[in-house]
Amino acid sequence: SSGINAEYGGAEDFILGKEKDQAIAVGETITIVTTNNIDLVWQNAQSISVEITEPIKKQKFKGMKSFMSYHITPHTTNLTVERRYKQFDWFHDRLGEKFPCLIIPPLPEKAVVGKFQEEFIEQRRDKLENWLNRIGRHPIIAHSTVTRHFLTVKCEAPLPDTLASESYVGSFSTFSKKMESNLDRLVKQNDDYTNKMMGGIKHMYSKYGAIFKEMGELYDTGPLTNSKPVNGALISTGRCYQEISDVYDNQPRQDAHILSESIREYQGILGAVPDMLHVHKGTAQKVKDFTRNDEKDADEEAQVLQRYSTISSAVMAEINHFHESRNTDFNVMMRTFLTSQLDFHKNVVTKLEHALSQYPDPSTM
Repeated sequence: SSGINAEYGGAEDFILGKEKDQAIAVGETITIVTTNNIDLVWQNAQSISVEITEPIKKQKFKGMKSFMSYHITPHTTNLTVERRYKQFDWFHDRLGEKFPCLIIPPLPEKAVVGKFQEEFIEQRRDKLENWLNRIGRHPIIAHSTVTRHFLTVKCEAPLPDTLASESYVGSFSTFSKKMESNLDRLVKQNDDYTNKMMGGIKHMYSKYGAIFKEMGELYDTGPLTNSKPVNGALISTGRCYQEISDVYDNQPRQDAHILSESIREYQGILGAVPDMLHVHKGTAQKVKDFTRNDEKDADEEAQVLQRYSTISSAVMAEINHFHESRNTDFNVMMRTFLTSQLDFHKNVVTKLEHALSQYPDPSTM
C-alpha cells in the first residue's frame, strides 16, 4: 500500500512537489491499498448517513427575498443544522476545489420557477438527501474539514452569502444618504418656521392687536353709551391678539427647536455611518481578492468566509439596531412635536373663543 494526499493544489502541484509544504490535518489522510495484488482502492473508512427533514420557507431583508431552508441531521452527531440551497452550492464548489482528483457528484439542478411548490420541495429534499448521503459514503470527502464544517457549524449564516450582505449594506448606504438629505431639509424647514413664527406672524398678530385695541379705545369716546360692551370687547380682542402674538413667539421653543435638536443628534449618528460601511466594504473586497487567488486552500477559504460572515453579521445587526432605534426615536419625536402643536393651536383657539365671548349676542342689542 502507499499513502497519498489528494486534497491540495491539484495534480500539477502534486507532481511538482509543491504540495509537500501544505499542512495536513490529523485524520485527513487515507491510504490507497491493493486487493488481489491488482486493484487499487481507498482504505475502508466509516461512512456518514444524513437525514434532511422539515423544509421551511423563510424570508430575509424584511420579506424582500424568500428561500427554502432544510434541516440536516448527520447520524454522527444527531445535531440538526439549517442550510439553504445556496449553501449546498457553496459546499459543492469547495469540494471541487479541495479534491481535484476526485469525482464530485453534481448537485440537483437549481429551480428557476416553482421552487416553493409542495411537490417540488419534497423532490428537492429527497435529491439533496441522496446527494449528501453519497458524499457521506466517500471515504475521503465524508471526513474532510469542509464536510464537517457544512454538517456541524450551527449558526444562522454558516456559509455567508457575500452578495446578499453587500446588497443589504449597499441598500442601507443609499437609505442613510437619503435620510441625511431628508433631515437636512427638515432642519431648514424648522429654521424657516421659527423665523416666520417669531418674525412675520408674531408681528402680524401684534399689529392686529394694536389696531383692535386702538379701535375699542377710540369708539369708547363716542356719544353712544350702549356701545360700551362692544368697545370693551374690541379692547379685549386687541389684548387677545397681543397674547397670541406672544404665543407664536414662544412656540418654536416648544416644538421646532426640540425637534431640530433630536434631528441634529441623528445627523451626527448618520455622519458616523460611512466609517462602518467603509469597514464592511474593505473586508468584502479582501474576500473577493482572496477567492480570486488560484492557490487558495478550501479550508482557509472557509475560515476567511466565516470571519467575513462575522463582520457582515455585526454590520447587518448594527443596521437593524439603527432602524429599530430610529423607529422608536422618531415615534417619540413626532408624538412630542404634534402634542406641542396641538397644545399651541388649542391655546390659540381658547384665546379666540374668549375674545368672541366678550361680544354681546346681536339679538340682545
